[in-house]
Amino acid sequence: MSTSLIIVVAIALALFGAAVWLFSVARGQERSEEVMTRLQAGADRPTVLFAGDSPEMAIPGVRWISHLLWRAGSEIQPRGIVLVLLGLIVFLVLVFLVMGPFVGLLINVGALLVIYLVLLQRAARRRSRIIEQLPGFLENLIRVMSAGNSLEESLSISARESDDPLRPLFTSVGRQVKLGAPIDQVLAQAGELYNLRDVKIMSLAASVNRRYGGSLRGVLKSLILAIRQRGTAARELRALTAETRFSAIILAAVPIGLTTYIYLSNPKFYDAMWSDPTGKKVLIGGVVWVLLGILILWRMVNSIGDDD
Repeated sequence: MSTSLIIVVAIALALFGAAVWLFSVARGQERSEEVMTRLQAGADRPTVLFAGDSPEMAIPGVRWISHLLWRAGSEIQPRGIVLVLLGLIVFLVLVFLVMGPFVGLLINVGALLVIYLVLLQRAARRRSRIIEQLPGFLENLIRVMSAGNSLEESLSISARESDDPLRPLFTSVGRQVKLGAPIDQVLAQAGELYNLRDVKIMSLAASVNRRYGGSLRGVLKSLILAIRQRGTAARELRALTAETRFSAIILAAVPIGLTTYIYLSNPKFYDAMWSDPTGKKVLIGGVVWVLLGILILWRMVNSIGDDD
């Protein structure tokens, strides 16, 4: 191992230790802020703290990654996301140095792509489950409102009686409303974060109700009917396009399988190409186009049967 590589590894380990220390400090500050938030909740003008308003969200890329993780069901805070990103960068640099330029690039790009696709898949499944549970939640909300409760109280009661992943979503909405945030703004933020058009419609209905009055039950009943009809149409479309989705999976798997087979059977083949300037450009271009094609196929497959 060369001296420069030893220095880089030592710096990486030092950064990792600093990240662990910063994480412990951040956890302590987070607990302190939670205590202050509870104390402020009883004031005349409570202060509402949103995760999206933290200073870490101003760092390029942190907001996008935070939203992706939250859609996937993670409850990690922006401080923790920054520390995870630091550790991931250190890991990718070490892989690039230890495995070499070509193999390191393939492993890093492949690992990042796999992580991204897994998070997208989890977010899509979680969103689908939320949409499936939403009609029952709205029916329960209408019953609670018919008993004389306000919209804010009905949301909190219905959220406690719901299952995951719908319960954490509306429990968070109810918590922010108790801290003084307008319910229509909180619902709009939740709908934007999780890409739920039905929650945005609830936000619009709540805004109209708060400003001009009227009954929400008719709007919610129409929303329930629309969600169920859209879900039925989406399931029928997925059944009709099953063969197309299977073909897309095969097309995405063939280049990866063929490249892996060639590398395992004759590793010097790619080494010779990488040492040649033209071969290096061809390999980099091939990797980029294959990954781009896989990403496009993935998005196309996920868009089939999307019920929103």
